[in-house]
Amino acid sequence: MLKATFDIIPETARQEEMQNSLLLMEVGEKVFSYVLYNKQQQRFMGLRQYNLDFMPGKPVMEALQEILAGDELLQLAYREAFVIYHYTDSNLLPEKLFHIELNKPVTELIFGNAHKGLLLSEKIPGWNVYNIYRIPREAHTLLQQKFAAGKYWHYYTIMLSGIDKEFSGEGVFKVIVASDRIVVAVFKNNALQLIQTYGYDTPDDVSYHLLALCNRFGLDNEQVTLRISGLLDEQSILYQELFKYFLKMEWEEMTGTSRLHEVFRAYPAHYFSPLLNMALCV
Repeated sequence: MLKATFDIIPETARQEEMQNSLLLMEVGEKVFSYVLYNKQQQRFMGLRQYNLDFMPGKPVMEALQEILAGDELLQLAYREAFVIYHYTDSNLLPEKLFHIELNKPVTELIFGNAHKGLLLSEKIPGWNVYNIYRIPREAHTLLQQKFAAGKYWHYYTIMLSGIDKEFSGEGVFKVIVASDRIVVAVFKNNALQLIQTYGYDTPDDVSYHLLALCNRFGLDNEQVTLRISGLLDEQSILYQELFKYFLKMEWEEMTGTSRLHEVFRAYPAHYFSPLLNMALCV
């Protein structure tokens, strides 16, 4: 079986303690992650993350199937299971314009029809907006077979539902950093302007995307606040690159009063806060 990129599971964890937890999984083009949250104790019990494209020549769906069948913690019967789909074919539509018959034409207009995936839509809690998105049908079939009673959402939906709409400052960018992509939600005068995923190869690519968004929405990059989470630290080249253009940068950590198991202490608090915060929203 594939080896986890991050394996933050306590060696002393009891099976009963794990089974009484909520299981929240993130499934994307290249990454599969899951977190275990014990609601009764208000405590995060552990987290694992796998790179699905780690082995050349192995199809992503085959890698996902191997993880679902081989990870010992995924064989337990959890009280609740949630799947967060992190695929980029997603469009936001105002509630007053939404109709389910628009799912296909809106998606194909923006992303084309080369990929014949499963089309889904859902209202974003707390926002007058619908999220229309497309996911691989094979992935959904695998997860439905494994977690028959599971509930399914899109990454952008849960991300936005956990955001406080009141921001200080004219412009705020919520930025989630992964090894090869960033997710950016742009707010101007407290109003959502855009949420999108951008791939990158170099730190220059990231600053280019963020500066282009400033230009697109008429924002001064030196006045924009970047709220950053994910796999980034102040010693990284990417952080230093961003600091050339953005003077207001702050780490976005876990919200609420929930506690982390001691095994999380080896990592900065903002590394996994996006996924941890989502577990508090479902």
